[in-house]
Amino acid sequence: MDKSEQLYSQLTDQGEESNILICTQDPITLYNKFIKVYNLDDNKVDGITLQYMKQSKVVQFIHNYLRNNLGRVVFFLILILLPIINLFYYLILLTASFRLSQNYSIFQSNIGQVLDPFANMVENSDLCEMMKKNYVLFDMEIKENEGLHFSTKVKEMIKNRSNGNNKIKYTIYNQILKEQFYGYPNSRITYLKWMIVSTLIITVQLTLIIIYFSKI
Repeated sequence: MDKSEQLYSQLTDQGEESNILICTQDPITLYNKFIKVYNLDDNKVDGITLQYMKQSKVVQFIHNYLRNNLGRVVFFLILILLPIINLFYYLILLTASFRLSQNYSIFQSNIGQVLDPFANMVENSDLCEMMKKNYVLFDMEIKENEGLHFSTKVKEMIKNRSNGNNKIKYTIYNQILKEQFYGYPNSRITYLKWMIVSTLIITVQLTLIIIYFSKI
């Protein structure tokens, strides 16, 4: 398991952690984390390498507000109560939505090439939960694999990947990792909804300001 732990650390190392300004659990970063796992030779489908999305600091910044209910409330209050500052946040949200839309073409391209990028991986949520990870990379001898609770079909699939060697490599994953790939369009829709809400708020505020000054 030492090799697996080392490889897991290499794959999950993003070089930068979340802080008060940016969130590295944004949709683009999470998507790229999966692509990094998929692009391992043992996980590729038909040898196809998938493309990474373009990282965006703007998305990471605004995602600090949109990732949970408290953040969304704070963002909503900024839009309503801070008429000048909210324009700054509105422009950031607009830019973030644009970046997500740009990367959506990469998502479409990837899924067009590989409809099921999990085909060479094994889903096992219980094992991932036990390891407290969204995926686990195994590099072991075939006889060690016999002790794991997989179906006969899965065991045969894994065994066939040994190519006659005594060692095998494969990846176990859970639904969270799957969501990081297939769930990207949902994140884009969430940002678009906030764009609509923000646009309405800004429009109303600007209208009220114009009416106010027109009466002076």
